[in-house]
Amino acid sequence: MTYRLHRHEALRALTREMIVKAGWTEDEAAETAHHLVLANLSGHDSHGVGMLPLYFNSLTDGNLKPSSKAKVRVEAAPFLIVDGNVALGQPTASDAVRHAATMAQSGGVAILNLLDAHHIGRIGHYAEIAAEAGLISFFWVNVAGRPPIVAPFGAKQARFGTNPHAIGIPVPDNEPIILDFATSRMAHGKARVALNKGVPVPPGFIIDGEGRPTTDPAHVFQHAIPGQPLGALLPFGDHKGAGLSLIVELLSAGLMGAARIDEKPQKTWVINSLFGVLIDPARLEPDAGLRKSRIESYLAFVRAAKPQDPADPVLAPGDKERATRIERAKTGIPLDDETWAQIVAAAARFGIDAERF
Repeated sequence: MTYRLHRHEALRALTREMIVKAGWTEDEAAETAHHLVLANLSGHDSHGVGMLPLYFNSLTDGNLKPSSKAKVRVEAAPFLIVDGNVALGQPTASDAVRHAATMAQSGGVAILNLLDAHHIGRIGHYAEIAAEAGLISFFWVNVAGRPPIVAPFGAKQARFGTNPHAIGIPVPDNEPIILDFATSRMAHGKARVALNKGVPVPPGFIIDGEGRPTTDPAHVFQHAIPGQPLGALLPFGDHKGAGLSLIVELLSAGLMGAARIDEKPQKTWVINSLFGVLIDPARLEPDAGLRKSRIESYLAFVRAAKPQDPADPVLAPGDKERATRIERAKTGIPLDDETWAQIVAAAARFGIDAERF
């Protein structure tokens, strides 16, 4: 599978125009375009502009509507509960996290539950928003509206979503620490990227519909292999990732009655509920200089570990993404031909020629 390099400015402009033409506001379009393209710049193509065809399929089928807007259900510090109403995910989640950040800056802590938004994208993005506000953050997100896609430890059948987890720690006058990962061994979107590229996934990441190990990503997509039952991704760390995934489902959605992975799967939407805790680190250590020196000295110790491969230095969470952003901003964002063809087709529905961007 071949690919093309695209300027990030061009992809951002194309995404913004597609979303506006579909009926959303300029602000909603700008927030979504910024989020998706930043995911590509960071090397997380699974959560980048390749998601646009899914969004527009959801729009066509009536599962995603520009008229849907989030609504605050509870605002009683430190608690903030927001009904997402299956509204466009990136602006909905960004607004909720910024609202919670203001609450945490005032009272020291905020506990956020965003319920039933459409797909909110890369979870580390929200840890970055919190870090920009000077806040420590913890986020857990479930994935509903679709059939289960991750098997519990020791199971042949899926029961979980990929249920990602993110933690952000701000470093005064420096880049934050951002830890962001799915509770499956790979994100479902990364399997989609492999499928579009026509390449296998690493051994030990997925099983087929009979529970047998396979490297063919088609097994974790409905109808990709006619007549075959849906397979599953495996949890990271065996029972550890599976246990965390179960907790994520209950914290983000189950306790509040939001959509769970086992309820009413649809074909063309992804529903996310987010549970988050934001903390003002100044309430823990008021001296910003001490916070900075303590964090940076430990990061230096970790990065100084002798690498197994001298060409592959030891990194801290977030280092790789920042380096990739710099590189791709210079050289371009690679999109495989199948992903680009899907984006071109989605844009054409609204009379947009994606090739002119």
